[in-house]
Amino acid sequence: MTRFSGLWLVVYILAAGSLPAHAAAKKPAHAAAAKAAAPAASHKVEVLRWSFEKWIPGMFCTKVDEPTDSQGWDDNFLCSTRELGLRWSSLGPINGMVCTQFEEGSDPDGWGDNYLCAPQDYGFKWSMTGTIKGMQCLQVNEPSDPHTWHDNFLCWPPAGAGPLNAVVSPPQNATDVLNLVRAKHSYQTYLELGQGTREDNFDAIGAKVKIGVDPDRKANAAFQMPYDEFFAQNKQSFDLIFINGLRDANQVEKALASSLKILSPGGSIVMQNLNPISFPQQAVPRPGDQGDWKGDVWKAWVKLRAAHDDLTMQVINLESGLGIITRGKQAKLKLPAELTYQALDANRKAWLDLIDVSAFLKQLGIQ
Repeated sequence: MTRFSGLWLVVYILAAGSLPAHAAAKKPAHAAAAKAAAPAASHKVEVLRWSFEKWIPGMFCTKVDEPTDSQGWDDNFLCSTRELGLRWSSLGPINGMVCTQFEEGSDPDGWGDNYLCAPQDYGFKWSMTGTIKGMQCLQVNEPSDPHTWHDNFLCWPPAGAGPLNAVVSPPQNATDVLNLVRAKHSYQTYLELGQGTREDNFDAIGAKVKIGVDPDRKANAAFQMPYDEFFAQNKQSFDLIFINGLRDANQVEKALASSLKILSPGGSIVMQNLNPISFPQQAVPRPGDQGDWKGDVWKAWVKLRAAHDDLTMQVINLESGLGIITRGKQAKLKLPAELTYQALDANRKAWLDLIDVSAFLKQLGIQ
């Protein structure tokens, strides 16, 4: 069946009762005559968009997919103007989240266990029979699917009456930071070194193309091999690279050098464990009684800052220190002959270029 191209469905959260504008599918008769209300001066305009063809650049997008349905559901996205923490599951509700079932009773292709999940109750309701009176609604449709998706809507409370107007929660962890950076720059390709368990981070990153590398077969990464082997055979560049789980400075130095070679223009590298707060946390080899061990990753960070004035490097004071590297300009660090924890502790802010979460959000233009 012929696909529609280049069309997005848009809804503005404005006054109660306004309806979405549909660019692709025919509106139900009762909705066709309605007109979207003009923006209310007292309310911040918030936008949700549905795309049945591609990721919408500059927005926070969640892929909506049913793997067993071959009727065009491999490139559908629900997008928002700010990070709502939305996740999609085609295998039932996600524990610990508030989930709304997406279903179409006439579609036999696996739509009995699909859910849109959120970290809080946004008041979402699903309708298979048109819009819901008194709510804001967005048509969710795949024009290539013949199973009457044209009258399916995701709805939520009107402007000023629901939590979608709440202040955005600051990032809590590496996953939040990665998704904020990804959405801000419309990154499409993502590489994770040290994937670990997919549910811990990898599955929650919203990039269109995602590749995980981990030599541990239990991680079930796409590339189950040492990192050096991956870089030796890789020919792809990436917009966003996350160095995750590597705790040895020598190994991280190699990973950083290789990652910079395949980083797309305008891309970012994110890494963690850069701000240990005690000597045992970063001692190598790992002390036997040190459970919260970060390793000496910070040494690879400061060496890179000492060697490159063509990068911009900052560490967000979150979790164990989340570093972000982009191409830019910075003054080279002058380091002592021996890198000790005592030297790091005395020069922590300067060596790491340590910033708080609020400063990070301001740099992204979110606050």
